[in-house]
Amino acid sequence: MQELEKILKELEEFTFEAEVYNGDFEGADIDNLLCLGDVRDVLRKHMNDDWIPVEKRLPEEGQEVWISIKTDCVRRGMYTKRFGFGMREGFICSDGFADINAVNAWKLYIIPEPYRPKSKTPEEMQEWKIRMMQNFMRKSER
Repeated sequence: MQELEKILKELEEFTFEAEVYNGDFEGADIDNLLCLGDVRDVLRKHMNDDWIPVEKRLPEEGQEVWISIKTDCVRRGMYTKRFGFGMREGFICSDGFADINAVNAWKLYIIPEPYRPKSKTPEEMQEWKIRMMQNFMRKSER
């Protein structure tokens, strides 16, 4: 709730009063107008989608994570404190090494659950059970 209060407070800073003198609103007072772009910018600023800035915290040694590179790309990498002869800190990626200074944030690499088709109705389950039992009985008769 505190985050929403921060967003509302910040949005209030962007509001302004205006009078519109054209179209259907001729002479009407409109209070607290907001530009959609301002709203979008404020919301994006507060939505970090679980990204953790590297200045705030680093992953565990050997932990596989998503990394956000300062050049606006996302890669998967494994954090290490010592890489190569120079013992550099950073992330080992499939296409090379990302130095810690090139990374601005990281988030957990979570493998999604596999697709599961919709559940069968009780009637469909009963039909399936009957078919399975029939197949079993046929095979046992051989």
